[in-house]
Amino acid sequence: MILLLKKLLARLLFPAPLLLMLLVAAAILLLHPKGGARCRKWGKILLVAAIALFLVAGIFGQVFRETLTGRYPPLDPALLPPEEYTLVVAGSGFSGAPGLAPELRFNDAMRIRLHEAGRIAAALRKRGIGCSIAAGIHPSDGQWELKHRALAAFFAPYGIAPERLIPIEGAANSRQEVIAFSQLPGCKILISEAYHLPRLMLLARKYRLDAIPAPAGNIEGPFGGSPLDFLPNAESFAHTERTVYEYLGIAEAFLLPATK
Repeated sequence: MILLLKKLLARLLFPAPLLLMLLVAAAILLLHPKGGARCRKWGKILLVAAIALFLVAGIFGQVFRETLTGRYPPLDPALLPPEEYTLVVAGSGFSGAPGLAPELRFNDAMRIRLHEAGRIAAALRKRGIGCSIAAGIHPSDGQWELKHRALAAFFAPYGIAPERLIPIEGAANSRQEVIAFSQLPGCKILISEAYHLPRLMLLARKYRLDAIPAPAGNIEGPFGGSPLDFLPNAESFAHTERTVYEYLGIAEAFLLPATK
């Protein structure tokens, strides 16, 4: 219930719902038949705030997200010292529907993360360095064997042996995943999208997960390369939404008690 309430609160602060609430409140204050000058004044203020939010979120979303994606550079496996590694992959969507090929059961976000794990694991293998891959897979529905087969099929082209793969179940959020990852052997390499890693690394410090960050995806061109970049667009709103969600998660992580 607490997790559901937290996600609901986060969604109310996303640009689109917040914009709608501002517009509704402004319309009520401006159109209220018994509203006086004070109501109309506040209605105009809320209307201006709604327009400003629309322009800022609709244009500068990439700029906001780059405050997260620029924290950690891509990992070069050639620079890693020779020791046993465990690549820990933050979880995302998984489908248990019948009829799907095992390697196609992961959603787009999870495939980005798993491909980065495969790239790093293959590079380490070429250097003669052993590694395992542990992946958080949502939801926690007890389909461990199905998830293991899906991981094995996904990593087969990278030459990763099935016995080197560990599906992590029972972790409902990033905090629980980090705690589960901290209990695994070997030097950890923490993998997720670049915008997600700052929150994960903060949790890692809180829960004694000594991990090397490895951002996946999020290679973006420069902002403002075209006049069209300065027009409000859905992609910018999506970037702003993701940034808001991650910073709320970072704020929550700051408030969590650290492991003693």
